[in-house]
Amino acid sequence: MELEGIVRNLSEEIVDVIVVGITGRDGLPVAIYAKENFEVALVSAEIASICDGIETSIRNLNLGNVSEFYTLTDKYGIFGVPIKYDCYLFAVLRQPLNLGKIRILFKKYVPKIEEMMK
Repeated sequence: MELEGIVRNLSEEIVDVIVVGITGRDGLPVAIYAKENFEVALVSAEIASICDGIETSIRNLNLGNVSEFYTLTDKYGIFGVPIKYDCYLFAVLRQPLNLGKIRILFKKYVPKIEEMMK
C-alpha cells in the first residue's frame, strides 16, 4: 500500500475529518486525502507554517521537543504530529473533536507511515 492509501484509510477512521495528510516541513504535500473540495497545496503549506511556528517557539523556550499539536476554532480543529524525515502528519476536522481517539489512531498509523517512508 502506498502513502496515499494509508492517509485515506486513516481518514476513514476519523469522524468528521475533512483533510488528512502528510506535509514536509517545507510545505510541500507528501500525501493528502481530502473528503471535501480543498486546495491541498495551500492546506499543506499552511499546516507546515503552523507547525514550524510551534516548534520554533518551543525550541526558543527550551521546553523540549514537540510531540503533537492542535488548534481549535469555533468550527474546526487541526491535529498533527511530527514524524520522521522532516514531515508532519495532520488532520483537519469539524468540531467537536475526539482528541483521545485521534491520538490513538495517529499512534497506530505513524509507525506504518514512517516504515513506508524509509
